[in-house]
Amino acid sequence: MVKDPTDQHIKTIGRLSLQSLTWLRDRQIPAEPVAYSVSYEYNHSVMHELVEFIDAFEAEQKSLDDDSLDQIFREFILVKYIDVDGFNKTVSDIVDDTGAAVTEARNQLREFRQFLKQAREQLKQLKESNTRELVHSLITNTEATFQSVQALESHLHTVKAEMRTLQKKYTIMQREARQDQLTGLLNRNALQSEFDKLIKDSDKQPITLVVADIDLFKNFNDQHGHTIGDKVIKLVADTLQSNLKGSDIVSRYGGEEYVIVLPNTQLSDCAALMNRIRETIARLYFVNKSNNERIDCITMSFGIAGYQAGDNFHSLFDRADKALYQSKQNGRNQVNIAD
Repeated sequence: MVKDPTDQHIKTIGRLSLQSLTWLRDRQIPAEPVAYSVSYEYNHSVMHELVEFIDAFEAEQKSLDDDSLDQIFREFILVKYIDVDGFNKTVSDIVDDTGAAVTEARNQLREFRQFLKQAREQLKQLKESNTRELVHSLITNTEATFQSVQALESHLHTVKAEMRTLQKKYTIMQREARQDQLTGLLNRNALQSEFDKLIKDSDKQPITLVVADIDLFKNFNDQHGHTIGDKVIKLVADTLQSNLKGSDIVSRYGGEEYVIVLPNTQLSDCAALMNRIRETIARLYFVNKSNNERIDCITMSFGIAGYQAGDNFHSLFDRADKALYQSKQNGRNQVNIAD
């Protein structure tokens, strides 16, 4: 007896659902929609980058909280289900509809012009008794043409309003899919996309990639709570962004880790810039308004690698990440360049 593929599919979904709920329970995470989506995709193991990210995240003894789950959902899952094709089809339908209306109006105007030509010839041979009938016909055709043009103008006005609404929705959707919610920086998917475009258009210019990590960040969360931890992450993000130029790319790669890509920048220049930023971050502080406590001692470690022929994002990132590890091993709050 041949098994019904529908039954098999239902069983697979059921098994994955049970695994997903168990995965959440083991981590004491409520099975809310975003958390469940992340768990389901992780257990489904189709999104390999999502699986690798969570494995690496947990390997560093980090707990998946609301912020990290939301970040994973936006960067790996939301972009998968954005209906770009549906958006394009909607826009195409509007354009086609507008084109049809314009064509119809143009045809009516062409018919009206032909009618006037014929009327001109008839007027040359017209007897006075037929004048009234011809004038009535002219008025009727003119009125029909005006109505057609008015209908076209009204339709175009509606189309413009619909297009503006669609563009706003699509712009927001694109921005949210590319942006880290907490810091406003690019997320890791957007970073890799920008990096790929940069490499494609680089024309052999030097490119450096920096992996930076807030030192002992877990201490901020343990000592002051996640709200203060979030403020530290945001403060560091703002500092990085304000010290980079327009063509530089800065992203929150995950948790307290950031990745910076500097086009047309030599390793030595990059190291000098990162040291200046490192010193600026070490001077940062803010006051916890709940108890007037001064929050400072924020330091950051950096690892730098230069783009080489044959590199892709991951190979370049790995070298910079090893340099970052060396910075941590050597005492933190320093900059290291990959060998």
